[in-house]
Amino acid sequence: MAFAVSRSKAIAEAYNRCLSYCDSDNVPLRILQIVTTFPLTKPNPIISMKKILITLVALSLFISVQGQIESLPVPVVTGPVVRPGTIFYASLVDLSKFGYVEEEYFLEGMARYYSFDAYPQNAVLIDTIKPYKTRVIVRRPAKVRDFTGTVLVEWLNVSNMHDADSDWTQLYEHLMRSGYVWIGVSAQRDGIHGPTGLRSWNPGRYGTLDVTADSTLLWDQLSFDIFTQAVASLSAPQKNNLLGKFKTERVVASGHSQSAILLTAYYNCVQPINGIIDGFIIRGGGDKLRTDIGTPVFKINAESDLVLLGMAINRQPDTEHLVTWEVAGTSHADKRFSDYFEQARKRDFGFSKAPECSEPLCSLIPFNHVYSAALEHMVRWIKESVPPPAGIPISVMQMEPMVALARDTLRNVLGGIRVPQFDVPVAMNIGINLGEGYCVYYGTHQEFTPSVLKVLYPTHQDYLKKFKASVENNLKAGYILREDTLAMLNEARGQATLWK
Repeated sequence: MAFAVSRSKAIAEAYNRCLSYCDSDNVPLRILQIVTTFPLTKPNPIISMKKILITLVALSLFISVQGQIESLPVPVVTGPVVRPGTIFYASLVDLSKFGYVEEEYFLEGMARYYSFDAYPQNAVLIDTIKPYKTRVIVRRPAKVRDFTGTVLVEWLNVSNMHDADSDWTQLYEHLMRSGYVWIGVSAQRDGIHGPTGLRSWNPGRYGTLDVTADSTLLWDQLSFDIFTQAVASLSAPQKNNLLGKFKTERVVASGHSQSAILLTAYYNCVQPINGIIDGFIIRGGGDKLRTDIGTPVFKINAESDLVLLGMAINRQPDTEHLVTWEVAGTSHADKRFSDYFEQARKRDFGFSKAPECSEPLCSLIPFNHVYSAALEHMVRWIKESVPPPAGIPISVMQMEPMVALARDTLRNVLGGIRVPQFDVPVAMNIGINLGEGYCVYYGTHQEFTPSVLKVLYPTHQDYLKKFKASVENNLKAGYILREDTLAMLNEARGQATLWK
């Protein structure tokens, strides 16, 4: 891994085109617009001796690594945490079947915050350090020999006022069949201090967590340095290394939606200063990226992201270090995410209520297969300096007064990376829905009538022939992996009933 130090800004053209800033506390205004605030507990004037000692240890690590305060702050790592209660948003997947384990750790130290007045240029370190304590989740192979050296560090999403592992949800099969380590970082205030955050969910387990410096910071000023320190711990001495004996060879940072917005800010403003991350995958959010930074960055967008999150407006040409993929027919929150998210909420909160949308819920076009291929390209990009293949842009019909995408007579969008399920369709799949709450992000689908289907493919065998050809074309283009093709073909074989 490469090393240095820094920080970033956040939010994206999904919510506003203008780049206005809030002078107070040096917080970008768009962060204030997106991240809803909640009342926090009053500062506690009584500081325990344990807290003082941990702060002193963190300060010594902060100053001593490479001999400079600007080098590499390393937090104190405590854990695995086993009680009281259980891990919030623990994996729904039985990791043991894959030879994996899940652990939770607390990170505690001193974090810096930054001025973003020059955004998107480098952030400026403010001469202030604040104490923090947060948690991270680690999902790793049980045996060191099964680790392939790559760690995916996800900025956990808090759009629903609690942590959610959006990227893990899309990637878990591929991560575990390929020997990755996944780490989820709780970097933001809402995930810890909000009404459904960690402290409220289990005060006995999480009550000492704090990313607000005893409520003196109202926003996410420390989040960037907290994320940096979580990554830094992967190269710390074993006592303060999240992975102990596991040797990290490369780190890929990922984030979706709001987390993508913050990670974009990190890439633009912090990564040039610290260089600690080897590659970035930014999905479904974020401003334009700087092109003078040498770190590989992969932007992956769903169809709906172009319209709802400003990704059409923020399009950029590919460069030596930037590649963008747009996946046709997919939604910001797809069926895979929806199913996983609702199950996790039912387990952790005791209730689950999928949104009641105007149209059938979710696009059924899978995003995970393309994401798995993208991750493999990213690793090769880091290891061998071979960039991913270029994507195919989704066809945009107009940009003003609002973005409109070009569609065929069946209402499916034109252009984009077209996975076989979309390239050889049996239904209309659109990335946008209508209705309450977050409905717009879930997309919708509608099966073709038998008469339309038989015009497209007179028999199931005709359909299968075209589907197999699309699988091979996507493989050749590098948009899917060989390991995922059997599941795709079995899905296509299972569509035989549509012709009966």
